[in-house]
Amino acid sequence: MISKKEGRQFEEFMEELASIDGFFTDSHAHIHFPPLSEELEDVVKRAAECRVERIVTIGIDLEDSRRAVKVAHDFENVFAAVGVHPHDAEGFKTSMLHEFEAMLRSDKVIALGEIGLDFYRNHSPQERQEDVFAILLDLAVAEEKPVIIHNRDATSRCMDVMDPIIGSRERNGIIHCFNGDKDFLRWALDNGFYISYAGPVTYKKSDDLRETLKYVPAERLFIETDCPYLAPMPYRGKTNEPARTVFTAETVCAEKGLSLQELAHRLEENFRTLFGDI
Repeated sequence: MISKKEGRQFEEFMEELASIDGFFTDSHAHIHFPPLSEELEDVVKRAAECRVERIVTIGIDLEDSRRAVKVAHDFENVFAAVGVHPHDAEGFKTSMLHEFEAMLRSDKVIALGEIGLDFYRNHSPQERQEDVFAILLDLAVAEEKPVIIHNRDATSRCMDVMDPIIGSRERNGIIHCFNGDKDFLRWALDNGFYISYAGPVTYKKSDDLRETLKYVPAERLFIETDCPYLAPMPYRGKTNEPARTVFTAETVCAEKGLSLQELAHRLEENFRTLFGDI
């Protein structure tokens, strides 16, 4: 239940959103996951009504990447990234590389990801995660694609694996759902990465995470939902969707001293710098 003051603030925010000359991109979504996949047309429509007019839906293994690519082809304003999440590294086979290469050459596939390391849940053995991560980084270099990086409790090893493979590229990709790790932030900004914030930056107890926004130049920012997970305030605990990207945008604006329109224009420039005109 929101207060009257919060209700008025919400109405003012929606009025400002409706008036902006520009739009937002949800740079990391999984709209091909249930339950969103069961109402895709409505999900995309609701996003557009909230000025979220581009969505990047992200694959987590070969079969899931196929689904992401299909959705991207079904909707003009949806694009895909394909890859193997560290949770799914154990199921990866090098024989899959040929199909990943083919998907990466589609004009609707703009990045390789999400890939990386997750030493928190360890659904795949750590050594296997690192091996698959390195193989996919090599593929990104060969195909000249940005990467979308997942890191949880594995900062030092993420940097160790990436350094010799992609450390010298100018526009490497995106650190997805940044969690506030300042060592990783410093390394990422020094090595051509953009930093993407998701719903947790809006949470009341995320002061340390919001503090990191001071160190990220506006020209290196992205925002995302990671839907159907991590819904921002005031929807925390509910199914997330791309329309709610704008609540993360509101928090970023407050911390960076930007209007919604200024942020929308800045993020669009960032998107085109990283991914080109698509």
